[in-house]
Amino acid sequence: MAEGAIFLIIGFTLASVLYFTGILPVDPRITGTVIFLLLVPGFYAAVNGGPFVPSTKKRHLDMIKLAKLKKSDVIYDLGCGDGRLVFKSAKHVKKAIGYELNIPLYLFGKIKQIFYRNAEIRYGNIWKQDYSDANVIYCYLLPASMQRFAKEIWPKLKKGTRVISNSFEMHDLKPVEKLEKVFLYKV
Repeated sequence: MAEGAIFLIIGFTLASVLYFTGILPVDPRITGTVIFLLLVPGFYAAVNGGPFVPSTKKRHLDMIKLAKLKKSDVIYDLGCGDGRLVFKSAKHVKKAIGYELNIPLYLFGKIKQIFYRNAEIRYGNIWKQDYSDANVIYCYLLPASMQRFAKEIWPKLKKGTRVISNSFEMHDLKPVEKLEKVFLYKV
C-alpha cells in the first residue's frame, strides 16, 4: 500500500506543477482522481491478500530451493508484485505465471516480462483463478489470507502440487519442510 500512496503523491504533485505552469490544461484534482482510481485495485489486493513487501534475494533462493523446481513445472506466484520471483523461477521451469492486482506493479512486471519467453505477468484477482495445471504455487500472503487459501484454493489443487509460503503458515496444515521462514506444503 505504501507504493500506492507514494505513486498517488508523486502523481498529484507532478500534475499540480504541470497545471500551474500551464503545461497541463487538466485540473490536478481530476488527475489525482484518475490516479487514485488506478490504485484502488492495489489497495483491495493489499487488504485481501497482502501488501507489496519485496522479499530478499536469499528468501527467493530459499523458496526456489524448497520448491525443487523441474523443467516440466508450471508455477504460479499469487500476488507477484513486480514479478521478481516469477522471473527467477522462469529459468528453471516450463512456464512461470504471476498474478497481480496492483496496476503500477502489474505494468512494471509486464514490461520486464519482455525479456523472459516462458514467464507471464497477468492482471487478476488471485481468488478467482484456475490453478489446476500448477505444480508449484508461491504465496506471500498474510495469515488470514493463508487460511483463506487453505479453504478455497488448496482443495482444488491436483495431487502433488507444492505450495511454498513465504513467512506465514497455514495453521490447519503441517508443512512438509521448512527453511528459515519458508514453508513447503504438498497436496
